[in-house]
Amino acid sequence: MEGQAWEAPVEQMYKEMYPALYVYALRILEDAALAEEAIQEAFCIACAKREQVLASANPQGWIMCTLKHVMRNMIRSRSRLRALLQALEERAGPPAGTEELASVDVLFGDVSDSEDFRLLKRIALDRCTVLEVAEDLGISVESCKKRVQRARKRLQGKMTME
Repeated sequence: MEGQAWEAPVEQMYKEMYPALYVYALRILEDAALAEEAIQEAFCIACAKREQVLASANPQGWIMCTLKHVMRNMIRSRSRLRALLQALEERAGPPAGTEELASVDVLFGDVSDSEDFRLLKRIALDRCTVLEVAEDLGISVESCKKRVQRARKRLQGKMTME
């Protein structure tokens, strides 16, 4: 019974706001799957903080603000991952005797065999969503996020050691 008191307003906000939020997120993120993921994340946060949302003078504004923060975090995270992979490539330089830059797989074969590194590359370079990667691997979204976090730390550690 207690759940029904907050589920109806949050569900109603989702139904009413989704089209506008989707257009906004798509314009910012330039990817349909990422836009959907950002909206889902914003509403997951809203559900977790339902008391704050419902007590807010402007619940729709609260959701919109949360979506902005989620998108900013997604953009920052992807940017950091791309920068990290690019820095790793640049640090290794081209293979001896060749003019072209080697791929991340060749340069970091010792690391790139790990499932977590492949997961990191799919998110950073292939622009896959965490949801897509999690579904492909048959793991939860939270587990996928944690693995990305661990892989990033390992790569940063590898950069500082070299």
